[in-house]
Amino acid sequence: MVASSLEQGVEKSVAAKASVNSPAYRGFHSAQMFEQGFSFSGFERNKTWINAGGRFVDLSDVSGADSPNDSRAALAADFDDDGDVDLFVHNIQRERHALYRNDALEPGTHGFVKLRLAATRSQYEAIGAVVTVHGPLGPVAQNVARGDGFLSCRSRELVFGLGSAAEAEVEVLWPGGARESFGRLAAGTRATLVEGSGKAEPYAARPRPLPDPLPQGLHLSEGDLFPSLALADADGGSRVLDVRALGRGKPVLLNLWASYCAPCVNELPLLARRHEDGEMIVVTLSLDVPEDRPAALELLVAKAPKVPAFFLPRAGIPAPAGSVAVEKILDLERLSLPTTLILTAEGRLETVLRGPLTEER
Repeated sequence: MVASSLEQGVEKSVAAKASVNSPAYRGFHSAQMFEQGFSFSGFERNKTWINAGGRFVDLSDVSGADSPNDSRAALAADFDDDGDVDLFVHNIQRERHALYRNDALEPGTHGFVKLRLAATRSQYEAIGAVVTVHGPLGPVAQNVARGDGFLSCRSRELVFGLGSAAEAEVEVLWPGGARESFGRLAAGTRATLVEGSGKAEPYAARPRPLPDPLPQGLHLSEGDLFPSLALADADGGSRVLDVRALGRGKPVLLNLWASYCAPCVNELPLLARRHEDGEMIVVTLSLDVPEDRPAALELLVAKAPKVPAFFLPRAGIPAPAGSVAVEKILDLERLSLPTTLILTAEGRLETVLRGPLTEER
């Protein structure tokens, strides 16, 4: 981001001096955020912790929720109706949002109650009411609210975990100040609590299983056909990576690397040996920006000169007929390096290997 007072001579990306909130200023900065993916917070990653009985354990990396995008809200709701809350995260960059499925516990191994409120003497959704569930670890309270974070709205459904408990006592403090008991509800109950009735009115479950996520950094799953990619050769010219044609009936090991990644550079000699073994065709794809292609090429010449090498093309070059842009297959913001893809002779993704290769794998 650049300040609005900068002149073109100081900051090349600024066409002319612009006042704050002028149409030109808003358009320029909006394009940086929503189209180019610039960050207000230096691409600082999100953090996720789990309560491990008196202490919290950092699961940011292994959960896959450590997005570098600028997140403005995290909404907790049971999107798949399996009794635990999932997370929907609202991001700014390129308007990319994320839905994280909660797999902390196996479905059916823990109890829960899901509650909605219907007020008869105040606002119909009972905004401001407090619901208390007396579970195995004592009372737990949640308030009914609709606003929850930047440009976001909270679900009206409250989810309470019960662990191994078979039932729990429920009471409501309504916005008008009246306190009402709804007795003991069995685990697995989904019910609407109507003000003044003292009874829980059950509603039907609506399970909506969420699909398994794609491998991190990839836009395809294991078993999918790997398309022909529009890439560049060592000289920067257009070149298509067709793994089936390149493999000639053999499996293909596609290594995704970069010259700035030390583990990537260290495994280049191993890749060269595997290519010479002849059991599979080894191919490297450098994810260095096109300006750094010479540095990547120098490393390849020194450490793996016989391995077929591909590079990222310059922006704006149209993909040749029958091929797709690399962004259709790789999420460069989420892909960790090195990553190695094992492709069958038919060109299907068989295995994704994260981290440096070893002699054993």
